[in-house]
Amino acid sequence: MPDFTFLWPLIWQSALLPFGVAAAVMLALRAWGAPAYAAAVALAAGLLVAYFAALQGPWAAWPRTAADALPWIAAAAALLTVPVERLRRPTLRRTARLALGLLAAALLVVPAVASFGVAKALGAVVAVALAVAVLWGLVARASPGPRIQPLLLAAVAGGAGLALMLDSSQSAGRLSGALAASLAACAVLGCWPQPGPLARPASGVAVLLVATLLAMAHLYAGFPLLYIALLAAALLAQPLVAALTRRPPAGAAAPLAAAVLTLIPVVATVALAVKAAQDAGGY
Repeated sequence: MPDFTFLWPLIWQSALLPFGVAAAVMLALRAWGAPAYAAAVALAAGLLVAYFAALQGPWAAWPRTAADALPWIAAAAALLTVPVERLRRPTLRRTARLALGLLAAALLVVPAVASFGVAKALGAVVAVALAVAVLWGLVARASPGPRIQPLLLAAVAGGAGLALMLDSSQSAGRLSGALAASLAACAVLGCWPQPGPLARPASGVAVLLVATLLAMAHLYAGFPLLYIALLAAALLAQPLVAALTRRPPAGAAAPLAAAVLTLIPVVATVALAVKAAQDAGGY
């Protein structure tokens, strides 16, 4: 009979614990009169609690590996996305998004500069930062609703988590699952900000953390670029529907279209990861 005892720690660390922590943080910050930070900090808190719950051994505050840098990236995302989105000039806002992407990418890559080489390291930093800035800007402008957007982002993060665990990186997969659970908490409690400026920091944190986990898995564990491209396409579903509809209609057509266009590449990514695992004899 199969032994499923390993599932409980996985469900606890990657779903239940981050869901509960994210919910508690959101409710506390809203009660304390800080709604702008509520969802953004809650997402980072959910990922951080999953990170430290699964941590084997001491954490190196001065990062020696890319994994050591994840808490700093999550904290920076939680604290800096709100000031970034409060910048009134679009040019400054785009520049600040790029700067935060550069910071996250540099923290990921610096521990391995010696093995990567300077050219590859710089290329990786620039590529990750540009991807973060572009995806963040597009997703932040396309907010379909306070419950729909976190659910769609949760679908992307959850699909990424499954693909990561099947393909190359158990740790990144668990953390992506924790992010999905935190996003689900936002949707269930209705604590995601209404469409507008307050929603942008939360979507920025989600995009930044997903991009960071995927970049780490690609650079250090060979996670395929095809999977990353499909997941990026899933993130672009909301902006695409928003651009085509201009103004969200009163009915459910636009949210339904966004959901379908999000799920197609997510399901394709997971299916490809399952097939690759089967071909390799893992499942």
